[in-house]
Amino acid sequence: MPEIHAVLNNAYILFSLALGFWSAYQGFKNRSLSGQFWGALATNTILAAVIFLLSLVMAAMGIQARRGVYYLYAIYFVIVLPGTFSLLRGRNDRTAAMIYAIVTIFSAGAASRVPLLTQPWIMPGP
Repeated sequence: MPEIHAVLNNAYILFSLALGFWSAYQGFKNRSLSGQFWGALATNTILAAVIFLLSLVMAAMGIQARRGVYYLYAIYFVIVLPGTFSLLRGRNDRTAAMIYAIVTIFSAGAASRVPLLTQPWIMPGP
């Protein structure tokens, strides 16, 4: 299970970076964000939720993260993009694109720290 978590976390990092660069490109070209972007944003949020649920399943099995603050990171990843959408009230202009670029690239950087919080996973005793 920790291996699956690591793969999904890497996917989240790469997807967040791609989303950030896409958003920045749209902002620099002064284009509005399209429905494709919103779908990718939802996909990234769903991926974060799957990772969080996997970590809860692992915790129920007795496999704990090395540091408890990991769970705060996981909750942040689930709420940051819908929260940004809510704060921007669904705007899709250049400014919103640049804000999404900053938020997603920051999230990718924060997600790259997750292995420091989880490795090695604390396995249940015999």
